[in-house]
Amino acid sequence: MPETNAFNPYAAPQSAVLPPALERSGGTENCWRDGPDLLARPQADLPRYCVKCGEPAVDYRKRSFYWHSPWLYLLILLQMIIYLIVALIVRRQGQHQVGLCAAHQRQRRHFMLMAWLSPLPLIAGFVLETGTTVLLGSLAFFVMLFWGLIGMRLLKPRRITRELAVYGGVSPRLLARLPRYPYRRD
Repeated sequence: MPETNAFNPYAAPQSAVLPPALERSGGTENCWRDGPDLLARPQADLPRYCVKCGEPAVDYRKRSFYWHSPWLYLLILLQMIIYLIVALIVRRQGQHQVGLCAAHQRQRRHFMLMAWLSPLPLIAGFVLETGTTVLLGSLAFFVMLFWGLIGMRLLKPRRITRELAVYGGVSPRLLARLPRYPYRRD
Protein backbone atom coordinates (compact mmCIF):
# COMPACT_ATOMS: atom_id res chain seq x y z
CA MET A 1 0.00 0.00 0.00
CA PRO A 2 1.51 3.44 -0.96
CA GLU A 3 2.50 5.85 1.75
CA THR A 4 0.14 8.91 1.99
CA ASN A 5 2.75 11.37 3.35
CA ALA A 6 5.25 10.72 0.56
CA PHE A 7 6.84 13.68 -1.23
CA ASN A 8 5.07 14.46 -4.51
CA PRO A 9 7.35 16.37 -6.93
CA TYR A 10 4.33 17.26 -9.10
CA ALA A 11 2.27 18.85 -6.32
CA ALA A 12 1.73 22.60 -6.30
CA PRO A 13 4.00 24.49 -3.90
CA GLN A 14 2.51 25.28 -0.50
CA SER A 15 3.17 28.43 1.49
CA ALA A 16 3.92 27.99 5.17
CA VAL A 17 3.16 31.58 6.16
CA LEU A 18 0.25 33.65 4.87
CA PRO A 19 0.39 37.45 4.82
CA PRO A 20 -1.97 39.27 7.18
CA ALA A 21 -5.54 39.83 6.03
CA LEU A 22 -6.32 42.87 3.90
CA GLU A 23 -7.33 45.92 5.89
CA ARG A 24 -7.27 49.64 5.25
CA SER A 25 -5.14 51.69 7.60
CA GLY A 26 -2.92 54.76 7.57
CA GLY A 27 -0.23 53.10 9.65
CA THR A 28 2.76 51.00 8.72
CA GLU A 29 1.14 47.57 9.24
CA ASN A 30 0.12 47.48 5.56
CA CYS A 31 3.29 49.10 4.18
CA TRP A 32 6.78 47.67 4.06
CA ARG A 33 10.14 48.26 2.45
CA ASP A 34 12.14 45.83 0.38
CA GLY A 35 15.42 47.39 -0.74
CA PRO A 36 14.57 50.58 -2.69
CA ASP A 37 10.92 49.55 -3.11
CA LEU A 38 7.79 50.41 -1.15
CA LEU A 39 5.40 47.48 -0.76
CA ALA A 40 1.77 48.05 0.22
CA ARG A 41 -1.62 46.42 0.05
CA PRO A 42 -3.38 47.69 -3.12
CA GLN A 43 -6.01 49.60 -1.09
CA ALA A 44 -3.93 50.56 1.98
CA ASP A 45 -3.19 54.13 2.99
CA LEU A 46 0.48 55.08 3.04
CA PRO A 47 2.08 56.63 6.13
CA ARG A 48 1.47 60.36 6.59
CA TYR A 49 4.87 61.40 5.28
CA CYS A 50 5.98 62.88 1.96
CA VAL A 51 6.78 60.07 -0.48
CA LYS A 52 9.50 62.20 -2.08
CA CYS A 53 11.49 63.39 0.97
CA GLY A 54 10.08 61.67 4.08
CA GLU A 55 9.02 64.90 5.85
CA PRO A 56 5.54 65.13 7.45
CA ALA A 57 2.89 65.46 4.74
CA VAL A 58 0.85 68.63 4.29
CA ASP A 59 -1.28 67.33 1.41
CA TYR A 60 -2.71 63.83 1.81
CA ARG A 61 -4.94 62.69 -1.06
CA LYS A 62 -6.29 59.53 -2.58
CA ARG A 63 -4.45 58.58 -5.77
CA SER A 64 -4.88 55.70 -8.20
CA PHE A 65 -1.90 53.90 -9.70
CA TYR A 66 -2.05 51.51 -12.64
CA TRP A 67 0.32 48.80 -13.84
CA HIS A 68 0.39 46.23 -16.61
CA SER A 69 3.07 43.88 -17.85
CA PRO A 70 5.80 45.64 -19.85
CA TRP A 71 5.37 42.99 -22.55
CA LEU A 72 2.15 44.71 -23.60
CA TYR A 73 4.18 47.57 -25.07
CA LEU A 74 5.01 45.21 -27.95
CA LEU A 75 1.39 45.61 -29.06
CA ILE A 76 2.22 49.19 -30.03
CA LEU A 77 4.16 47.69 -32.94
CA LEU A 78 0.90 46.16 -34.21
CA GLN A 79 -1.31 49.17 -33.62
CA MET A 80 -1.72 51.77 -30.89
CA ILE A 81 -5.48 51.27 -30.50
CA ILE A 82 -5.00 47.52 -29.89
CA TYR A 83 -2.44 48.30 -27.19
CA LEU A 84 -4.78 50.83 -25.52
CA ILE A 85 -7.72 48.43 -25.44
CA VAL A 86 -5.70 45.50 -24.10
CA ALA A 87 -3.88 47.68 -21.54
CA LEU A 88 -7.18 49.06 -20.22
CA ILE A 89 -8.57 45.54 -19.87
CA VAL A 90 -5.62 43.84 -18.13
CA ARG A 91 -4.20 46.67 -16.01
CA ARG A 92 -4.05 46.35 -12.23
CA GLN A 93 -4.97 49.20 -9.91
CA GLY A 94 -3.77 50.32 -6.50
CA GLN A 95 -5.44 53.17 -4.60
CA HIS A 96 -3.62 54.86 -1.77
CA GLN A 97 -3.78 57.99 0.34
CA VAL A 98 -0.44 59.56 -0.63
CA GLY A 99 1.24 62.41 1.23
CA LEU A 100 3.35 65.30 -0.06
CA CYS A 101 5.15 68.05 1.83
CA ALA A 102 4.60 71.70 0.84
CA ALA A 103 7.78 71.89 -1.26
CA HIS A 104 7.03 68.75 -3.30
CA GLN A 105 3.38 69.72 -3.65
CA ARG A 106 4.50 73.04 -5.17
CA GLN A 107 7.04 71.27 -7.41
CA ARG A 108 4.35 68.85 -8.62
CA ARG A 109 2.05 71.78 -9.44
CA HIS A 110 4.83 73.37 -11.51
CA PHE A 111 5.30 70.15 -13.48
CA MET A 112 1.53 69.92 -14.05
CA LEU A 113 1.48 73.51 -15.28
CA MET A 114 4.36 72.74 -17.64
CA ALA A 115 2.47 69.77 -19.11
CA TRP A 116 -0.70 71.83 -19.55
CA LEU A 117 1.15 74.74 -21.17
CA SER A 118 3.18 72.52 -23.52
CA PRO A 119 0.90 73.15 -26.56
CA LEU A 120 1.66 76.90 -26.47
CA PRO A 121 5.08 76.73 -28.21
CA LEU A 122 3.58 74.39 -30.80
CA ILE A 123 0.74 76.82 -31.50
CA ALA A 124 3.18 79.74 -31.62
CA GLY A 125 5.34 77.84 -34.11
CA PHE A 126 2.39 77.28 -36.44
CA VAL A 127 1.16 80.86 -36.09
CA LEU A 128 4.55 82.29 -37.09
CA GLU A 129 4.64 79.88 -40.06
CA THR A 130 8.35 79.50 -40.64
CA GLY A 131 10.05 76.13 -40.85
CA THR A 132 12.40 76.86 -37.97
CA THR A 133 9.70 78.08 -35.57
CA VAL A 134 7.47 75.10 -36.34
CA LEU A 135 10.38 72.74 -35.68
CA LEU A 136 11.42 74.54 -32.47
CA GLY A 137 7.79 74.77 -31.31
CA SER A 138 7.30 71.05 -31.90
CA LEU A 139 10.51 70.22 -30.07
CA ALA A 140 9.57 72.48 -27.13
CA PHE A 141 6.10 70.90 -27.04
CA PHE A 142 7.45 67.35 -26.71
CA VAL A 143 10.15 68.30 -24.19
CA MET A 144 7.72 70.25 -21.99
CA LEU A 145 5.04 67.56 -22.22
CA PHE A 146 7.27 64.61 -21.32
CA TRP A 147 9.23 66.51 -18.68
CA GLY A 148 5.97 67.65 -17.09
CA LEU A 149 4.39 64.19 -17.17
CA ILE A 150 7.45 62.47 -15.73
CA GLY A 151 8.03 65.17 -13.12
CA MET A 152 4.50 65.13 -11.72
CA ARG A 153 4.53 61.35 -11.17
CA LEU A 154 4.30 60.50 -7.45
CA LEU A 155 5.24 56.82 -7.39
CA LYS A 156 6.46 54.46 -10.09
CA PRO A 157 4.46 51.22 -10.03
CA ARG A 158 6.79 48.26 -10.53
CA ARG A 159 4.15 45.56 -10.05
CA ILE A 160 0.58 45.41 -8.76
CA THR A 161 -1.17 42.16 -7.90
CA ARG A 162 -4.36 41.45 -5.93
CA GLU A 163 -2.36 41.12 -2.72
CA LEU A 164 0.59 43.48 -3.09
CA ALA A 165 1.60 46.68 -4.86
CA VAL A 166 5.30 47.43 -5.39
CA TYR A 167 6.42 51.01 -6.04
CA GLY A 168 9.72 52.68 -6.82
CA GLY A 169 10.72 56.32 -6.65
CA VAL A 170 10.16 56.57 -2.90
CA SER A 171 12.30 58.60 -0.51
CA PRO A 172 14.91 56.56 1.40
CA ARG A 173 13.91 58.54 4.52
CA LEU A 174 10.32 57.31 4.20
CA LEU A 175 11.50 53.76 3.54
CA ALA A 176 13.66 53.88 6.69
CA ARG A 177 10.49 54.49 8.74
CA LEU A 178 8.85 51.31 7.42
CA PRO A 179 9.44 47.73 8.60
CA ARG A 180 11.10 45.25 6.28
CA TYR A 181 8.77 43.00 4.31
CA PRO A 182 8.68 39.76 6.33
CA TYR A 183 7.50 37.46 3.54
CA ARG A 184 9.26 36.11 0.54
CA ARG A 185 8.66 38.15 -2.61
CA ASP A 186 8.95 36.38 -5.97
